[in-house]
Amino acid sequence: MIQYFSKYKFLLGISTLIVICVLVFNVFYFSAYYGFVQVNYINSLLLVPFIALILSFGIILGQSGSPDQQTLTNENTLTPREKEIVELIIQGKKNVEIANALFVELSTIKTHINNIYKKLDVKGRKEIKERYSL
Repeated sequence: MIQYFSKYKFLLGISTLIVICVLVFNVFYFSAYYGFVQVNYINSLLLVPFIALILSFGIILGQSGSPDQQTLTNENTLTPREKEIVELIIQGKKNVEIANALFVELSTIKTHINNIYKKLDVKGRKEIKERYSL
């Protein structure tokens, strides 16, 4: 997930810089020289890398997969015990109640819950409930 956003931010930043450079070049250079903005060979040369960047931006985003697909992949990595714990969390059970229901120690439940949070990329029970309430 971190790589997905860093690529996105990098490409968005580069795209923004190129657009700003093209606009500044057109507005300040040509309008001061000719009195109006026009398209010529230099602008075309600047637009080619911009178009290539936008196309590569689309390709990278298309290959990275959507966050929903990444979530489904993470859900498939949950162990059967972790899936049981997720079901109990959705039911609103506390850690002690989950430990008693599954006949394990409280520390084991806490470890499972931390692993679930990492695998599902959530920060708390509320996010798990929101994700599975649909």
